[in-house]
Amino acid sequence: MLPDYFTLVNGQKVPSVGLGTWQLEGGKGYSAIKHALQNGYKMLDCAFAYYNQEVVGRAIKDSGIAREEIFLVDKLANTWHSAAEKNLELTLKSLGVEYLDLWLMHWPSPLNHHGNDPKTPKLADGSVDFEKDWDYVKTWKSMVELHRNYPEKLKSIGVANFGVKELEAIIEATGVVPVVNQVELHPSCNQQQLFKFCGDHGIQLVAYSPLGSIGSPLLQNEDLAGIAAKNGVTIPQCLISWGVANGWPVIPRSTSFERIDQNLQLVELSKDDLFEITRIGSQNKHRFVTAPWHSFAEI
Repeated sequence: MLPDYFTLVNGQKVPSVGLGTWQLEGGKGYSAIKHALQNGYKMLDCAFAYYNQEVVGRAIKDSGIAREEIFLVDKLANTWHSAAEKNLELTLKSLGVEYLDLWLMHWPSPLNHHGNDPKTPKLADGSVDFEKDWDYVKTWKSMVELHRNYPEKLKSIGVANFGVKELEAIIEATGVVPVVNQVELHPSCNQQQLFKFCGDHGIQLVAYSPLGSIGSPLLQNEDLAGIAAKNGVTIPQCLISWGVANGWPVIPRSTSFERIDQNLQLVELSKDDLFEITRIGSQNKHRFVTAPWHSFAEI
């Protein structure tokens, strides 16, 4: 039986499937989020850098679902690392909520808070404009302090897009272990070394892009199509269920009501099917999410 939720080291329960809100903007995004909440979703994955927090907040309010029934995740933006407290205040105000269940450092990449772009500031030569005299360890220290000072506003803190090297650095510097590390995670980016490290340190991996991102070859894979047909489900349902079966929550994104509903319906895959999905991914290794401000370790 696949779990409905995963329990973090601090006792918080994270739903096994949430709705990613990247690019869920305007009326279509509002409708998708509201529909998801009214049809069983208990987790929303948001970020300041998505620039849609007002839409998310309005959908939460209009859904009729009580705030305490929603596991709400948001992320500290790259250009706000040196002004974390203000970013938190703006986030809560924009969402129209009093607290976050989980606040993540979106990337281990502090960018110039006073640069020429709110998302990706650039220098005159076109290179990324990083914050001077600042690093992600300082950012983590700020988040730890905010968590200690405002437990009523932050239930938990964690990170995203961190590799083993970055995790070791913040743990060594502070002694505080993030409860979650949200990363790209699917059969073609099956980060077993990172998964083992996180498991050994009580860090829950959470999978974004669990289908392999928009236009993923996995969605057209004939072998995966065969597994899906045999189980009477879709390829996305197989990929989402594969992730949950392997030990992590997943946060697929869609604006289609039909796909939103399908993504919440997990399927019990056989051991052979799970092994085959892993094998298919291992033969087609690929990381879909890249960023000019961060270099990933090899998968």
